[in-house]
Amino acid sequence: MDYNTRMNYEEYAGKSVLLLGKTRSLNGVEFEVLLKLHSMSVVKQFDETVALIIEGKMMNPLELQESERIYESHTVPIVDIGAIEKWLCGSIEPNRLLMSLKLSRDQDRLVNFLQNPYITDELFFKLLKLYDWQGEGLFDNDTNRDVTAAIIGRFYIDLERNHNVQYAMSGLAHLVEKYGNSQLIMAISELSPIAKELKNSNDRSLSGVLDAMALHSDTPKSLLQLLLKERAYLLAHREPLVLEKELLALEDETILRSLAHNVTLSQEGADSLEQQYPELIASFYPLDEIRFERLMGESIALASNPSLTPSMQERLMEMNKEAVFSALAQNTALRPEHLETLFVLNQYGEQLASNASLFPEYLERLYQNASPNILRALASNTSTPVEILYQLSLDQRTERAVKTNPAFGKHIQTYNLGWN
Repeated sequence: MDYNTRMNYEEYAGKSVLLLGKTRSLNGVEFEVLLKLHSMSVVKQFDETVALIIEGKMMNPLELQESERIYESHTVPIVDIGAIEKWLCGSIEPNRLLMSLKLSRDQDRLVNFLQNPYITDELFFKLLKLYDWQGEGLFDNDTNRDVTAAIIGRFYIDLERNHNVQYAMSGLAHLVEKYGNSQLIMAISELSPIAKELKNSNDRSLSGVLDAMALHSDTPKSLLQLLLKERAYLLAHREPLVLEKELLALEDETILRSLAHNVTLSQEGADSLEQQYPELIASFYPLDEIRFERLMGESIALASNPSLTPSMQERLMEMNKEAVFSALAQNTALRPEHLETLFVLNQYGEQLASNASLFPEYLERLYQNASPNILRALASNTSTPVEILYQLSLDQRTERAVKTNPAFGKHIQTYNLGWN
């Protein structure tokens, strides 16, 4: 008889259940207390009063035999412990549990709940604030390690592919980077080992986690302000840019140059940096006609700007400069008519071969009778047709570039092909 998690367990109110083996996400006491809330009681042996069998973990041989016997007799429904624990956890009253844990200061019980996948995220974050890290680091003792692993395990979506990520600081950094949102990032920042580091930097092992927070687009502004002192350089690379005025006020050349690369810099910010770093603004900042005209002296830099309009490209083409043509040939915004012109000139093949916006037919034309430099550019280009990449992978001169080409790697993964 097939019984699944969609069973209506309320039907068993006032009846007995038999647990074979151990509980999994709830400890034995919590399990029985929650069952009692539904007027259900646990018995130790099967008898005529038992209305439901629960298969837990670590069943001993006798319990396995009993389970098989009952299953064959079709007399009583059998369910997995996970299904009923999930249902029971929906009965938890958050405020009552939080008050109980605050009064008892029972850290073992708290950790058990933090490791429970069936409680809500809202309750999890509230419970996390109650945990005492004992002045030690995230992995410095067994219990701290278990709690950190519970945080990673709960929110790391493809955990089954990499279980070890739960037990490494790099795993927490990757969690923030890949699966972070404002609530999760703030919760992690409030863990006492990290909150302490934000106030006084001295633990290098946490650098990766804080770097990930500094760069994540969902990190709240209040947290970014705490990160400003030690991570201004990273904050200058954020898109969208936050704390622009604070970063400009630092008047640090490295940070200012990074801001000049940032396409989300405000118009006012770009204006303030244009005189000091005209080449960078010309290369990266989204252009309007006024700024384009103002920066015409930086024509080579302008030719590499991906925001060039058709009329701007026309103006640059009319300059008839080799360096400008070379920059335009690599620009993903290059118009088809200008592409054809540069193609006919027959001296910008390497630059065109690196342009990811080119249509396959152009890349195929470049591949025919290409020089080694053009072949290497094609091997690295994510738009190069996969058939050409296969051919280039057989050439020692371009094999490495193909192997590191993200588009080819994705193709190999998609079709589950072996690659050494």
